[in-house]
Amino acid sequence: MAQSPVTPVGSSLGLGDDKSFSKAGVSSDPGDGEASDRLDVDASHSEDGDHSNGLYAHREMSLTAEERKAEKRFLLKIDFIILPLIASIYFLAALDRSDVGNAAVAGMTADLNLTAAELSFCVAFFYIGFLAFQLPGSIMVRLLTPPIQLGTALVIWGGATAIMTEANTWQTIAGLRIVVGCFEAFIQGAPLYLTFWYKPHELATRGAIFMSMTSLAGSMNGLIAYSIQTTMEGAHGRRAWRWIFLIEGVASVGFGVLIFFILPNTPEKVKRWFTEEEKKIALRRTKEAYNIPNTKISLGQLKATVRDPKTWFYCVINLAAAISQAAWGQFLPVLLNLNGYTPNEAQIMSIPVYVCAGVSAIACGYLSDRFRMRGIFVIVGLLVAAAGWLVLILSKNQQLSYAGTYFVGIGSSPCVIVMLAWMNNNVLGYTKKAGTLAIVNMIGHLGAIGVSFSFNNKPDYYLGKSLAMGSALIATCTTILFFFYLDRQNARKLANKDTVEARMLRQKTVEEVFDGHPDFMYSK
Repeated sequence: MAQSPVTPVGSSLGLGDDKSFSKAGVSSDPGDGEASDRLDVDASHSEDGDHSNGLYAHREMSLTAEERKAEKRFLLKIDFIILPLIASIYFLAALDRSDVGNAAVAGMTADLNLTAAELSFCVAFFYIGFLAFQLPGSIMVRLLTPPIQLGTALVIWGGATAIMTEANTWQTIAGLRIVVGCFEAFIQGAPLYLTFWYKPHELATRGAIFMSMTSLAGSMNGLIAYSIQTTMEGAHGRRAWRWIFLIEGVASVGFGVLIFFILPNTPEKVKRWFTEEEKKIALRRTKEAYNIPNTKISLGQLKATVRDPKTWFYCVINLAAAISQAAWGQFLPVLLNLNGYTPNEAQIMSIPVYVCAGVSAIACGYLSDRFRMRGIFVIVGLLVAAAGWLVLILSKNQQLSYAGTYFVGIGSSPCVIVMLAWMNNNVLGYTKKAGTLAIVNMIGHLGAIGVSFSFNNKPDYYLGKSLAMGSALIATCTTILFFFYLDRQNARKLANKDTVEARMLRQKTVEEVFDGHPDFMYSK
């Protein structure tokens, strides 16, 4: 079992307050009731640890039983405040992202005399802004503050969506969709925001919860659009498709205003919701999560991001996993319809598949956090997804093919979530972490867009299915290679831990040397 970077390892670090890893390799947490042995520290260091070591500020503090109870209460509190807000933001984003398709079905295509190409432009132009602003959307979270950044994003993209209700040409729709994409990119800083409040071994569970909102929105979007279409067609002289844009846009604007006032700021700046004692807990926890309060954007860290092989390993893994997940998410009703279900039956039959996929994501996220392991869950998920795609390629049996869609969903859904948590474990430095997140997301979304063009060979869609299965297998192989790379990097750090260069680097902060700190070990 792999070590977690939550606690630096090594017997010569002098970090006397750090917990050791158990014999199985898992960092023990007294709050979980597990055994916790102290590291054997060098006698030349004080009992409190080596204060000159750059990792000293991020050591896991020893807590009393009462302090552990207080921390659990605090964790539950942020779960009930922060997670629902972030989940709701993602839900609204997913609705607004796909409302053009619903509007087209509700009469927009006929009213505006749109050709197939013009409708495709209206859909695709969203991604111009969405991809272009991934990097600013990630690195500016601290500069703008989360309530301002996320709230403003909701207000502007919601406003642009609402204005589409007055559109009379496809160019107007396409132009406003660029604006929607630009500002939806700014919510991509939400996973980074969670790293300010949660420790590395708590991220996968929380990420699974709020990212599952995208799947939930996908399953509900058609129902919402259908309800608007059947109840508001012609109301106040407006067609139903115009009401879809107006209602969903206004909902985002209203929630954005709410976010300004109720979303907690970063732990070092938070003012409302928490007592003074809870603010101290938040500040301690954010430091234990390798954050340095009030950190600024660093161009040097952006350069280091591009040069770091880990960035590109994560990009390949995420790209391949995103292709499999996107192919399943975008074409699930099509796949069901292909296997003999009517369109209405396909919509209904897709609901339990979405539910199982969401449960799988949350369960795998929880187990990944609980055992402090990442890569193995990614590998297992990818192999299950590949098996599902193989069934869909080969099977002509309706029930077996339906089972195949479950395998794909259950396997694909946790992969990107656990992979992002893994990335947050192994990348230190605010700007470096934000830059890595932006690059990984950008390339993953490009893959998700590209896979849609592979499902064009009716009636069996062998090209799209084969691409999705091949991507899952490529991601599996890349993850295994990444294991060897991380082992090699850890071995190199341990072999060089007593060199002059390591001693000099050891004195620097994680904002100066990031995850290259000689005492920081990468997790698998």
